[in-house]
Amino acid sequence: MIVLFLVFCLTLFSVKAADAEDMSNNWRNLLEKRSSLIFTESIDLGGLRIGGRGKIMFVWIDRSLIGAFEKDKDVDDTIVNGLDYYYSNKKEVSRLLKNRDVFLLSYHAIKRWDFKIEEIVINGYRLTIDDILTPPHHRFLGEIVPLKMRERIAEEDEDMDDYLLYVAVPSMPRSGKVKLSYGDDTIEWEIPRR
Repeated sequence: MIVLFLVFCLTLFSVKAADAEDMSNNWRNLLEKRSSLIFTESIDLGGLRIGGRGKIMFVWIDRSLIGAFEKDKDVDDTIVNGLDYYYSNKKEVSRLLKNRDVFLLSYHAIKRWDFKIEEIVINGYRLTIDDILTPPHHRFLGEIVPLKMRERIAEEDEDMDDYLLYVAVPSMPRSGKVKLSYGDDTIEWEIPRR
C-alpha cells in the first residue's frame, strides 16, 4: 500500500504522519538510509526550507534490499514493485537495468510546478524520459498542481498520495557521497552500507 511508505517518508521530515509504525523497524532503518529529500526553489533559513515549489523524495531501491525482503516481508508495495524491476521478464526493462540501479521518486507540488524529468541529476547522470520504468499511463510529468489543490479537487479522497516514478540510473558506487539534484537545487547523500 503506497500510503504507508509515503507516510513513513513524510514522518522522517517532520511532516504529517499517521501509520508509520505499521512498517517494521528494520525496513524503516533501511529506507531512512536510502532516502533523501529536495525542496525545489526554496530558501534555507537555518535548516528550515520555505517557499519551495515542489518536493522530491529520492529512494534508492538497491539489490541488497532483496536479502532483507526475504527475511522480513513487512514492507510497502512500492518497495516490492521497485525490487521487481530487477527480475522483470520484459526484455526492454531487463535491457534498461543492465549495470543500473532503481530509484523511486516520490514528489508533489507545493505551488504550481512544471515537473521535468530532465532536471533531475543523480550522481552526475541527467535523467531522460527513456530512463523511466513506470508505465506511461502512470506518469505525471509537466505541470502539476499543489497537493492542497488536488485534495480540494478530490474531496472524497482523504489521503492524496505523492506522484511516483521508478527510474533506472547507472549503478551507484560501493561507497561515498553522491549528489542528487533538481535544477539548481542539490543535496549530498551518503551511500549506505549494503
